Amino acid sequence: MKPNNIIAELTEAQRAKFNDYVKCWTGYGLCTLPADRPRAEAAIKKMYAAAKLKHPDKIVWCGSPLSQGLTSIIVQKLLSEKQIGINKSDSVGDSVRASVRDSVRASVRDSVGASVRDSVRDSVRDSVGASVWASVYGQHDASWLAFYKFFEAECGLSNQTEKLEGLWELCQSAGWAIPCEKICWVSERHSIVMRDERGRLHNPKGAALKYPDGFAIHAIHGVRVPAYIVETPQNITVKRIEAEKNTEIRRVMINIFGAARFLTESGAKEFQRDDYGVLLRKEIPGDETIVMVDLVNSTAEPDGTFKKYQLRVPPTIKTAREAVAWTFGKAEAEYEPAIQT
Repeated sequence: MKPNNIIAELTEAQRAKFNDYVKCWTGYGLCTLPADRPRAEAAIKKMYAAAKLKHPDKIVWCGSPLSQGLTSIIVQKLLSEKQIGINKSDSVGDSVRASVRDSVRASVRDSVGASVRDSVRDSVRDSVGASVWASVYGQHDASWLAFYKFFEAECGLSNQTEKLEGLWELCQSAGWAIPCEKICWVSERHSIVMRDERGRLHNPKGAALKYPDGFAIHAIHGVRVPAYIVETPQNITVKRIEAEKNTEIRRVMINIFGAARFLTESGAKEFQRDDYGVLLRKEIPGDETIVMVDLVNSTAEPDGTFKKYQLRVPPTIKTAREAVAWTFGKAEAEYEPAIQT
């Protein structure tokens, strides 16, 4: 049977269990409970044994992948100066993955991966940097470990996956690990994970992901942003928005600051005016132009005043009339203001 046909050959009962695995292992990947340290340390020994390596002399616990990476670098530097080696055992991760990689391929892996690998693990890895590229990702390896666990338990592929036992156990009990010849650094799980409806890291009021030692990632709908943007949004200014080089971050800043306010305070230029309103335009270097229509509600408020509105419209809009028509879902030629309510 070809690997990519395996899922199609599952029975109905197996398919139901398949979906259960997606839910269960996504839970492991997003778990915010404190690490089960005894279980994790036993898992690490199994990992080393699977790679035919001697158990590490010491297992060092850290509060996050960041402190784990920094600690390992500092210790390795100090020991190298004393000519005491603790070389990285990349084979721990590489050998156990390679032992099953060609046996079966991804489906549960992809399902879990959308929630765990893409939205969480990669954000952490980008934040921590190159110091932990040799890591075993613990709970964040759920995206591919779930796949192999399913076929081991439900399809009898135990021989092909036996070397994964340690990684399975670590995934269910702790965060990242950096396996070296004499020391293995292990990270606690994250204590906070907040996501939007699409599974992207998201928290408009604080950290979207946080570890016990304080290491945190702030994000809006999957866009990682500096902490002040969500912690102290009152510190967002036109100057800061215009100085921001990252297009996605700049868009988040404008949305929080308010597009109408940004146009007003940044000196947006009047682009066109007619009986329906005033069209304002602001060029954004390297990004989409912001266009907004200033208009006055034709219906008076209870106190007799007429409320003013500023509505953002597509940058292709050319006239205020077209902009108002667009807000009603009409083309300019179809817009009949006399019958609009």
